[in-house]
Amino acid sequence: MESVSDYYLFWGIYLVAAVAGFWCWGRMAFWVSQRGIFYHLYSALGAVLIFTPVAVPDASGALAPGFIAVAFTLISQGMGSGVSALAEFALWYGVASIIALVVTTIGLVAGLTPAVAVEDSENTPSQAKSSVSRQKHVKGNPFA
Repeated sequence: MESVSDYYLFWGIYLVAAVAGFWCWGRMAFWVSQRGIFYHLYSALGAVLIFTPVAVPDASGALAPGFIAVAFTLISQGMGSGVSALAEFALWYGVASIIALVVTTIGLVAGLTPAVAVEDSENTPSQAKSSVSRQKHVKGNPFA
């Protein structure tokens, strides 16, 4: 029988892995040229998919990572009978999506999102390269 400490230990391990997964989710957006509204909604979608816990149907009071519980429910119950169990998961994901949308909208309206870096059109790559070569080299450990 699993103890409560094992339950929290596994959730701790999952949260560390989820933070790494969310970082990878952000890195998968390399194709986004400007970090505007679409990028922040994309990040909110990733946070909802990765961090939303759902109640396990067979265990009382136990939570599991949402996308894992959905996958295991579909595997164990099949597509036909698993659809009714997925309706319960949809409520959890719906609430998490609404919270993420509200937080993202507040962040965009309040200006809490990072500003898009605007580069000078006069700076060409050759000028940038020459400015790097004019810098003095640092001797020793600059962090000491």
